[in-house]
Amino acid sequence: MKSLLIIAVLAIGSFQMWQKYKPSTPVSPSFEEPYVAVYGRNSCGFTKQMLSNLERTGVNYHYFVVDNKQVATSLHSRMKASGISTKRYNLPVVDVNGYITVRPNFQSVLTDYNEIL
Repeated sequence: MKSLLIIAVLAIGSFQMWQKYKPSTPVSPSFEEPYVAVYGRNSCGFTKQMLSNLERTGVNYHYFVVDNKQVATSLHSRMKASGISTKRYNLPVVDVNGYITVRPNFQSVLTDYNEIL
């Protein structure tokens, strides 16, 4: 029984790592100007950290709370179009001009955003 639990935990962890680091297919940008869109929850520490880092570096961003049904529906359709599973994912989900990543590190978001400018 213990072995089965360990295998399940490893499988879930491996799936989450694969989701985080696999390349996604870009989708059409949501805005006309270069942008960063953060999808998360106000109670999520990772979301708060991403927003804080964006503010600290002066990056203009759009923040969407995934608890709003319309926001979640829109995000899920964009994630699916990008090839990212919506069954289980970590927050925040960040969209940099149509390139969507799940819980990216801040430096990669900043690099991607600056490349677009």
